[in-house]
Amino acid sequence: MKLTKRILSLALAAAVTAGMTAGCSGGGGTDTTAATEGASSAAVTEAQSEAAENESAETESGGAIQQGGSLVIAIPQVQNTFFMPQSTTTSDRFGAQPVLESLGRADAEGNYYPWLAEEFITDAENLTFTIKLRDGVNFTDGSPCDAEAVAWNIQQYIDNGKASEIGTPEEVRVVDDLTVEIQYGEWANNWDNVIGDIFICSKEAYEKNGEEWCQTHAVGTGPFLLESFVMDNKITYTKNENYRIEGQPYLDRLEIDMITDMNTMMSALLNNEVGIAMKFENEAIINSIKQAGFESIGTRNANVADIKHIIWNSKSDKHPMGDLRVRQAVMHAIQWDEVANALSGGLGEATPLFCTKDSWAYSPDAEFYEYDLDLAKQLLAEAGYPDGFETTIYTKSTDNDTATAFQAILAQIGIKAEVNTVDSSVLAAMQAEDDIDGFIANRGASKMDFTNNYIRLYSSEGIKNHGIMLRPPEFEEPLFAARSAKTLEEKKENLQKAAKALVQDYVMITPLAVVYYEAFAAPGLEDSGIYEVSLEQWTPEAVHWTE
Repeated sequence: MKLTKRILSLALAAAVTAGMTAGCSGGGGTDTTAATEGASSAAVTEAQSEAAENESAETESGGAIQQGGSLVIAIPQVQNTFFMPQSTTTSDRFGAQPVLESLGRADAEGNYYPWLAEEFITDAENLTFTIKLRDGVNFTDGSPCDAEAVAWNIQQYIDNGKASEIGTPEEVRVVDDLTVEIQYGEWANNWDNVIGDIFICSKEAYEKNGEEWCQTHAVGTGPFLLESFVMDNKITYTKNENYRIEGQPYLDRLEIDMITDMNTMMSALLNNEVGIAMKFENEAIINSIKQAGFESIGTRNANVADIKHIIWNSKSDKHPMGDLRVRQAVMHAIQWDEVANALSGGLGEATPLFCTKDSWAYSPDAEFYEYDLDLAKQLLAEAGYPDGFETTIYTKSTDNDTATAFQAILAQIGIKAEVNTVDSSVLAAMQAEDDIDGFIANRGASKMDFTNNYIRLYSSEGIKNHGIMLRPPEFEEPLFAARSAKTLEEKKENLQKAAKALVQDYVMITPLAVVYYEAFAAPGLEDSGIYEVSLEQWTPEAVHWTE
């Protein structure tokens, strides 16, 4: 047994050395707490929304705000598209935000408030969600950001197969020039969340230039204009002189550099080539940056983490992974703490559920599968695979460490797996297929409230994984009940049942490590908002240098 553990530890060490790059995903903020029963009520008042904007306009630093200047941000991820109705990953939101504004934003507690919108009104009795828009806001091409444009944007999400991502509306209505009403068929407590996360682009620019153009260009209401986009390389922005919030943005120019190698990113930060560097997850690199005098920014919580994981083809009737005994056998072959330590650079932790310990989905009585290779081999034999089998682990280059670690885990019980590294777009297309002859090694954004993500990614109402996810009623019934819960405690109770079914009972997903990232900023840079709320939400309009 000791020899086996040593072999696995060496394999994990090799995996983390070979795959020392950060991931490309991230997730939106959290749902607001469950709404109370009753008649129509305003979710957030206009005064509260104005207060949020005013707070964004103020600096928390002791130094005076310096007007002008430029900022380069380094991120270890790529921008796949600027046409958000077709985006398959929430990480695309980070590069879109300087140009495209979302209807709402989340605060540090996960409550959503209007941002580009002026007011949200939830009517639980009539099953409607109303968006009140600000008067006089224009896109940078001069066209109005009115109800027609916003309703069109919402419809684009529906037409591009993402209706479930925004709560599956029955109808989107233009009430007047500044009012959009969304009709739902059943109550859900997360409308302000899912609608708040819609990013608004110019309908006129789409009609003039076409859909393909909008994938690599963007015209919005945001604090910056998109100047250039070089795929897999960089995005450059220039100041929007007519931005709707007076006095902002403070910067004249902004650049996002896509640097997937962590050592290269560290060098760029230490050499003052970038002002912010993000998503560090290796202890040695982080310590080197701190020793150079840089301080980390942001917070550590359920919304500012990723979970490295394996997605199983649990639905298959053609491959071994479709047998629960095979999935349970592999769970018994995992040394949870050792694997998590290797995959998180010593900074993360293991989790028995697909969530962090402070998430609403986490149950305190959740237990890890016991590490027992004899039991694992016995379960494999009972399933008809006494000598194991051959399979494939599909992954992106940024998740090679997870794939290689899982390959070592499988090898302990005679399962020979080849790692096949593919482009992120290829992997996304595979997840839309009916069947996959292996595993997917991935990472996904952690959430305080996982209701939206579980539904969007892993349920029958979701946008992917339809051909490979088992989706038993023990998972979907409490998940959908969490969405329609009338109290927060009811929501938590059902979400915990769904999380248990997802991992513990049916092994549709195997979480291997919670990764808490760190970001660093150059001295004198303030109010970026990075990692304050979630992995992708930030405040490009407020970030500034101090004098």
